[in-house]
Amino acid sequence: MIGFVIPCSYENRINILRICKFFSNKRDILLCLIVNNRLEKFLKIKNINYKNINFILNEKKNVSIKRNLGINFFFKLNKIKWISFLDSDCIIDLKNYNKIKKYLDYVKFNIVFVNLISPTGNKIGNTLKNYPFLNFINIYRAGTPSVIIKKKYIKKKFDTKFGIGTSNFSAEDTKFLIDNFTFNVSVIKNVFIFHPDQTKDIIKISKYSYGQKQLIRKIKMRHSIIFFIIVIFRPLIGLLLSSIKLEIYLIKIYIKRIKILLYG
Repeated sequence: MIGFVIPCSYENRINILRICKFFSNKRDILLCLIVNNRLEKFLKIKNINYKNINFILNEKKNVSIKRNLGINFFFKLNKIKWISFLDSDCIIDLKNYNKIKKYLDYVKFNIVFVNLISPTGNKIGNTLKNYPFLNFINIYRAGTPSVIIKKKYIKKKFDTKFGIGTSNFSAEDTKFLIDNFTFNVSVIKNVFIFHPDQTKDIIKISKYSYGQKQLIRKIKMRHSIIFFIIVIFRPLIGLLLSSIKLEIYLIKIYIKRIKILLYG
């Protein structure tokens, strides 16, 4: 059985309502929503009261604290074998969910990954692939909504000094995966979770890059080197392509990101 942990915000209440209705009364799923009082009242007004949907009240904005509350909840339930970490603005459809469920029923991997796309089919984040002998590279490239982990292999929970709601803003996903590092990982092919399109916002990207830089400083050397090479590669290529196309705004974004990753 899969347990889905979703740290919720009132701003995404309409999508959370969609998620609840999709998961409602499915026997092989448990949903753990970490909500504040305002969101809980909204969902109750909308008659969200299903046996497989559980609410945990928490007013903090720290997403890592919220996800850890969900992990603690599922640790107490023997029937939960896998834990997935959806964002509150993500959605999954029946076709992709059935593929995930079928895959998890027989695989012997410790962590599996799912790619993210927008509702219009655009790629979101890094494209995750199965590489011969190098699948562990996805540990450093996956975002939280892509992660489905066997509960019994969670050695450490999310670091509450990383992620939205902290001074580091991001990189809680990579820190969690490194803390639970394993070579026994796989990407589910042709399966997707839907995530809103991302905009090129220089302030948000700067905060995101700062969190990654702080993580590079904190983790062990071997992880730090691999992660740095992976995260610096994308803006370097982006800078090259945007320079060829004379896309000034993107050039500024990539230069800013590279500077933060190099110097903090």
